[in-house]
Amino acid sequence: MNADERKYLSQEVEMQTQALRKIALWKNCAIAVSTIGMALLYAGIAGAVNQSLFCILGIIIMAVGLFCGLIINLGLKNGRRNVEKMLVVLKGE
Repeated sequence: MNADERKYLSQEVEMQTQALRKIALWKNCAIAVSTIGMALLYAGIAGAVNQSLFCILGIIIMAVGLFCGLIINLGLKNGRRNVEKMLVVLKGE
C-alpha cells in the first residue's frame, strides 16, 4: 500500500468514526422516543383521561422507537466492524 492509499484509508477511518458518533446520537433519540411511548402507555393504563387513546398512542410510539433503535444499532454494529477491518489493514502494512 503506497502513501496516498494509506492517507486516504486513514481519512476514511476518521470520517466513518465521526459518522458512527452521530449515528449513536440518533440511537439515543430513538430510545428516548420509545421511553416517551412507554410513559404514554403507563398514563393510559394508570387511568388518565382518554385512556384508550394514550394506550394506543403509547404502544405505537414505543414500537416505532424500538424498531428504529434496533435498526440503528445494527448499523452501528456493522459500521464498527467495518472500521475495525480498515484499521487492521492499516496496521498490517
